[in-house]
Amino acid sequence: MRSGFSHLKKKVEAAGPTNIFEIRSRLEPASMPKRIERVTFSELDEQRWSVVSFERAEVSYLTYSQAVTAMAKLETRRVSGLCIVTDDAASRIKA
Repeated sequence: MRSGFSHLKKKVEAAGPTNIFEIRSRLEPASMPKRIERVTFSELDEQRWSVVSFERAEVSYLTYSQAVTAMAKLETRRVSGLCIVTDDAASRIKA
């Protein structure tokens, strides 16, 4: 009985392209679909974020990255219960 690996090797070799130019013609830019450029804006880049503590809204109207920076500064001042929420949610906090 023959091993299946020797038969498989012959089959794989026969299925592949015979020369390098055959591979290149398959990858030419003309045969590739055109790339559609899309510009997407994230909510994280909008100024709609607030940093709140247990007591009140500490800072509002920030981008998310600005809110992260503000939160780090408030942590160094040992302000408790900090989290980042939307301005809408922060406006519901009773001071």
